[in-house]
Amino acid sequence: MLTKLTILGKSDVTIAMMLDILESLNLFPHITIVNNLNLPIEHLFDNKKFKWNMVTTVPEDLTGPVVVGAIHSNTKMKIVDVFGDNHNFVNLIHSTSSISSTTKLGKGVMINDNTSISAHTTIGDFVSLNRNASIGHHSVIENFVNINPGAIIAGHTTIGQGSKIGMGAMVLD
Repeated sequence: MLTKLTILGKSDVTIAMMLDILESLNLFPHITIVNNLNLPIEHLFDNKKFKWNMVTTVPEDLTGPVVVGAIHSNTKMKIVDVFGDNHNFVNLIHSTSSISSTTKLGKGVMINDNTSISAHTTIGDFVSLNRNASIGHHSVIENFVNINPGAIIAGHTTIGQGSKIGMGAMVLD
């Protein structure tokens, strides 16, 4: 059972999506947000089911589950570069997503609601799949990719590292 979670970086929109995923799984861990740039809160995290605190440095005893608190590829790369990739990065997968048992998932993956991932697909590290995205069979999604809502990736397709696929886009092999 997930009792605590550390989020490295602070994107209000990304954190809101993470809370939605956790709530879909009926998980309500204590959340520590590492806001090392001391960015202001633009949108209040107003879900009362979660307890959270914000710090400006990584806790010295960071041994539990960790996620990257950003959605944009370049920002995720910078966060991993600053904090390192040797933490216990976990995947957040919404309960309404459908993922084939033959899919291989990297670490730090965030999969939003109603996402479909077909057979024999490989999803790299720190990939974000937004709601209603569909990934076809035998596809490869490399590290730090961001696939926006409603995008459709056909089978036998490779999406290169750091790519961003726009909302509603259709990518053919």
